[in-house]
Amino acid sequence: MAGPCLPVQVEVPPALAAQLQQTGQAVPAPVAGFALVDTGASVSAVDDTVIQQLGVQPIGMVPVGTAGGPQQQAIYPGRFTFPGTTLPAIDFGSLLGCNLAGQIVAIHQGPLIALLGRDLLQSFVLVYNGPGGTFSLSF
Repeated sequence: MAGPCLPVQVEVPPALAAQLQQTGQAVPAPVAGFALVDTGASVSAVDDTVIQQLGVQPIGMVPVGTAGGPQQQAIYPGRFTFPGTTLPAIDFGSLLGCNLAGQIVAIHQGPLIALLGRDLLQSFVLVYNGPGGTFSLSF
């Protein structure tokens, strides 16, 4: 898969982490992989298997338009951090759950676990040099 990708860790949201700690439960470890900058996505998304690993429960369902037609998809709270970058952590009130199974970020040889949609990108400056194969994302 080509395109603007960066390392990401998907984590349980801070409120859920605090609740788990207060009840003496372990906070699930973050799940690491790569995120694709997706200017065609109105909202950010995370792979369903990552959500399952984190044990985050859905907070609702929303209708979405996909390449395969309209669907109902679950939404979840979550947090993205970007290791090795200066980008700040982003807390989401709602992330779409989606199926990114089998998508590999070829240049990094790692799994694609998230899509960064326009809900996140509206707070950043994205410069994409397609012919050069480079991009910058800054806050």
